[in-house]
Amino acid sequence: MRTTKRNKKSSNYVVVQENGVFIAKCSDLDLSCRGATKEEAIANLEDALALFFEDLPGPADG
Repeated sequence: MRTTKRNKKSSNYVVVQENGVFIAKCSDLDLSCRGATKEEAIANLEDALALFFEDLPGPADG
């Protein structure tokens, strides 16, 4: 299991290979992303996590 940090939040993720495709899964947030390589799957997941955390209300948003 690996940990990635984005926007001062952290989430655990795992990368598995299924049918020749790499899948990075963050079960904490029920997110998963695919890629042709392990690195691409992780990069796609990091992008998805950034968008997920971007949409969360912050302390100033009430």
